[in-house]
Amino acid sequence: MNVQFSPAPARDARETALWRDRVEHSLRAGSWNDCIAACHSLLRIAPRHHFAQETLATALLQLGEIEKAIAAVQRLLEISPRDPLHRLRLATLLQMQERPGQSLREFERIAEMYPDAPFSEDAREAIENLDRLQTQQILLMAAEQDGFRWQLERDPEAALEENGFYLTENGFETLRQMIPGAEDEAPPRAPRMH
Repeated sequence: MNVQFSPAPARDARETALWRDRVEHSLRAGSWNDCIAACHSLLRIAPRHHFAQETLATALLQLGEIEKAIAAVQRLLEISPRDPLHRLRLATLLQMQERPGQSLREFERIAEMYPDAPFSEDAREAIENLDRLQTQQILLMAAEQDGFRWQLERDPEAALEENGFYLTENGFETLRQMIPGAEDEAPPRAPRMH
């Protein structure tokens, strides 16, 4: 019996090492465009390469490509879903993009998944701040837009969801207390999966 071995795995390992070196070099040099190109090349060879994906997110952020950085961090979470720092990074990037509802959901996940971690208190503080920020935005929008105010009074949960808002249970209850008539007319809020 004659067994033949393919040189492909060895070639892939050498190519992976070469591209990783290029990623590291461009990262140290702060050459962000080269870094992004090297990361993409490395990820073509090794799609789940953690270092390349993490570095890609960093380089994109350095160039101000926030939406692309968000996508890179989301991919990083697919590779390493339990890494709290990646989730914290995603929450922060979403907040930078003025997507407070999505950001709040991520901060909630952090606080729930890692209740005793040192950064969990920061996540809980961010949750409270995002609840307050969104409540202010909601009240301002209600003052400026009669249709939104009308919907908010009749079905606050639907009004918030349709307009991209997301509040914690406490934030939602606080808002309902501020809306005239909402306490009497709105059905109780059903628990939701996140």
